[in-house]
Amino acid sequence: MSGTSFGDRLLEAVGDESIHAFSKKSGISDSSLRGYLKGAMPGADTALKIAEVAKVDLKWLIAGTGSKEIKPPEDAFEGGALDSRGRIVNEIAFIPRLDVQASAGMGSLVVSEDTVDILAFNRNWLRERSINAVAARVLDVKGDSMEPTIRDGDILVVDTSITQVRDNAIYVIIYAGNVLVKRVHLKRDGSLTLISDNERYPREDVPIEEVPDLHIAGRVMWFGRSI
Repeated sequence: MSGTSFGDRLLEAVGDESIHAFSKKSGISDSSLRGYLKGAMPGADTALKIAEVAKVDLKWLIAGTGSKEIKPPEDAFEGGALDSRGRIVNEIAFIPRLDVQASAGMGSLVVSEDTVDILAFNRNWLRERSINAVAARVLDVKGDSMEPTIRDGDILVVDTSITQVRDNAIYVIIYAGNVLVKRVHLKRDGSLTLISDNERYPREDVPIEEVPDLHIAGRVMWFGRSI
């Protein structure tokens, strides 16, 4: 992984053009671009737009991996229209995979939210599952407290646009610097109960006065695993 920051790679991608000129060409505001240069991270769709306009590789731009130059596809794709770079037009959403392990256990300290990879998902597949493609992020799971539903080593697709408990679903929560994966039950008095699917782990009650200290980072919309 490159030691450069996203801002450094963006500056390299823009090249000799001014930020104002690149803004007009890409349709991304000056202020947003300057924010990215200072360290803010764009959403997946915005990063894709920057890569397309700058004619650089998307993985290199976001994660600093691979080559800056765009490689042509090795094989033709059957069943979808391809653009000049070999991408399926308007059918694929590129979701960042973060350098964060969501703990299905006692909790792990949040040390980074850098993008380490990009995963491609079909937009129709995401829409069918009501996943906001722009706000979606992929996280790894560590621990066994959500077994048998979610296992150690699984990957999660998390919709980070959902920041409030809407039902008794599975959420990624941040509490006291820890990232946890739990079912969250909202009680009538406004307090919460954190529930592990593994019966070896007891339920944890969050009293109403501590609820403001617990941040809902997103709802788990899908998980997958290697076999």
